[in-house]
Amino acid sequence: MTKLWLGLDVGTTAVKAAAYTPEGRQVALAEAPSQVTQVAGGGSEQDMGQVWATVVAVLADLVGRCDGAEFEALGIAAQGDGLWCVTEDGAPAGPAMLWNDTRTADDLAALEASGATGVIGRGCNTSLWSGTSGMLWRWVRQNRPEMAAKTAHVMTCVDWIGLKLTGALGTDFSDATIPFLDIASRDYDAGQIAALDCDELADKLIAPRTADSVLGQVTDAAAGATGLPEGLTVSVGTLDLSAMIVGMGLAQSGETMMIMGTTAVVNILTDRITPSDAPVGASCLHPTAPVTIRVLAPTTGAAAFDWFAALHPKSLGGASAGEVAARMNALVETVPPGANGVTFLPYLNGERAPFVAPNLRGAFHGLSSTTSTGDMGRAVMEGAALSLRHCFEEETGLPTAPVQLTGGGSKNPVWCQIIADVVGQPVLVSAASDHGLWGAACLGAAAAGRGAAVELSRRDEALQSYTPNNHAAYEPVYARYALISRHHRALQADLNTLRETQT
Repeated sequence: MTKLWLGLDVGTTAVKAAAYTPEGRQVALAEAPSQVTQVAGGGSEQDMGQVWATVVAVLADLVGRCDGAEFEALGIAAQGDGLWCVTEDGAPAGPAMLWNDTRTADDLAALEASGATGVIGRGCNTSLWSGTSGMLWRWVRQNRPEMAAKTAHVMTCVDWIGLKLTGALGTDFSDATIPFLDIASRDYDAGQIAALDCDELADKLIAPRTADSVLGQVTDAAAGATGLPEGLTVSVGTLDLSAMIVGMGLAQSGETMMIMGTTAVVNILTDRITPSDAPVGASCLHPTAPVTIRVLAPTTGAAAFDWFAALHPKSLGGASAGEVAARMNALVETVPPGANGVTFLPYLNGERAPFVAPNLRGAFHGLSSTTSTGDMGRAVMEGAALSLRHCFEEETGLPTAPVQLTGGGSKNPVWCQIIADVVGQPVLVSAASDHGLWGAACLGAAAAGRGAAVELSRRDEALQSYTPNNHAAYEPVYARYALISRHHRALQADLNTLRETQT
């Protein structure tokens, strides 16, 4: 009997687990919601015991759905960053503080003013944010000293789940990168730790390994709770994004992947190290390969489409999201590239890549009395695509090979074609939506000795390819977008200054 590979993804709001044949066919899936507690002052927390209980329930459900099948290995992925503190005996020292916790915002601003964050930028090439472990540790030390005193190990969510499954401590390079890992040396850096005044964390951090390493084996206790076989190989856990990249088979410098979700993301694999005092976006080391994943995430992606559609209920309203998209597409397809001179800047909620401007707001430029809903709709779709190109241009230049695309926007063929035309490379969209789970399963199989995870991940997937056929037409459109964006940012700064003087 063929043994199945298991993948587990512990997200912020949901836990999922799946079982696969070695060929990549999903034979069972289980999932359950996970609870997040919002705390006054911008806090975002989870009960570590409750997260584990949800994982137990999901894994037990999955095992039950596999109808007596045998398992070869389990790989784990999860939400990244945040602060998960554990005592010497492996118990939670307090609630987990998550990646989106903003209670350290004022402290972060002070560190930025002092230049301390520049040390982090030069080391791990990441723009620091409030929900990183170092920032949250500073808050815990000041506000929950009893929790800090009990903490023997600081970790991420995936490390906690791995500990509960195997009794072993482990973290991978992806999760360990931010904020204390020096990318060049691939080790924790005393200067970065000192920059955040976190010297006491030096002996609480877990030494990083590749995610295809063996973390340990399922313990008797974990087996009894989940139904997994005792002794099952478990790989070192990794970041959910990194698992997705493995599941897409990406490991070479120059390979790229884009996400057109509510927000947008450009992921660029690179072997270049470009230290900066004020880097834009984030960097994390690939879970298995000697390359870095540069993560640039424009604030607004498919949310721009939803926003625009909601403004036009008569022309774009429909009984379903698919009907709304179909109506928008029908109008957009009648409009040539460049939207008849209309440019949309998709900064509806500020911007974070390829530049940081939280107070920036979106705008239409070039409206006239003849501008149609189709013109504006196309400009919205182009604006989101042009922001992706803007990230490429500021980072490495336009991609030189086909780009994989996922997220809700990838289900819109008109939008996919626009993106392909804008970036000048074929855009590949898979019918599969489980690359994170599949990547985790492949990492587990690699730890069990089945081969290299990225090679194992190559499966027979139905791919839709969108070949650029109007790239030349978008050269002046992008030039126009970049020019308007630059002047718009300057104007917004002047407006912000004017507002401050009037209050």
